[in-house]
Amino acid sequence: MFTVRNTILAAIAGILGCIVNSLAIAAIAGGDPLPLILSAGRQFWSIVFAMALIPIFARMSGVTAWIAGFLVLNALASLSAVYIWGAAAPWSFVLTVNGAYALVAVVVYALAPNTNQL
Repeated sequence: MFTVRNTILAAIAGILGCIVNSLAIAAIAGGDPLPLILSAGRQFWSIVFAMALIPIFARMSGVTAWIAGFLVLNALASLSAVYIWGAAAPWSFVLTVNGAYALVAVVVYALAPNTNQL
């Protein structure tokens, strides 16, 4: 289940999801997305959360895996943003920008070619 290939793909998915999340925050709230993109802590937790995609896609298939992946990543990112890091934004904002992270991470992970060369 946790192969080198799957771990690398989940890490890439988390990084790309974090970049899109940062761009979404900057687009909606204004400001420079670069400090958000370059934040090591945000990248780290985006990768950690994306690791949940490995067991989700190993145990589920099709649209069920996509929906579960989206919901789990959005929940992990949003709940941690509000209850751990103290995001003061409204829930609608938090769920929207973390939904962008979750969507991109799931798409990247799920659509990666299954070459098994890594």
